[in-house]
Amino acid sequence: MKTGENGRGVASRWYPQTLATRIRRLGLYRESIEFACGDGFEAIEAYSDRRSAAFFIDPPYTAGNGKRAGARLYEYSRIDHERLFGLMARAAGNFLMTYDDDPYVESLADRFGFHVHRIPMKNTHHEKKFELVISRNAFV
Repeated sequence: MKTGENGRGVASRWYPQTLATRIRRLGLYRESIEFACGDGFEAIEAYSDRRSAAFFIDPPYTAGNGKRAGARLYEYSRIDHERLFGLMARAAGNFLMTYDDDPYVESLADRFGFHVHRIPMKNTHHEKKFELVISRNAFV
């Protein structure tokens, strides 16, 4: 996040004022949200038996045959995507995952019985692309 895409830092993908406003709004929920720095797989395993736990998972986009933006943006970009899907299949709580629009990711979601929704987005060059939102529950 420090260097962002093409060395532009936070300005590479987010408008600083919008990001600051969103962070301040999180203060309203500070008693019910826990942020932890560490291994995401370990955190999922630690909380996976709690129905009250909700997971938002935005892994580095390195699965499949796409451009693999995550490899450029993050120091720790190599993860076992199949293991992640397996962990979420066994988790008691709800989850929402975001991923690159990629056939391999869709095949993982299908194999684990997850619902996939394609959402439009624009990249930093204002090109229209799609991302995947994945959950155990159907989207309305």
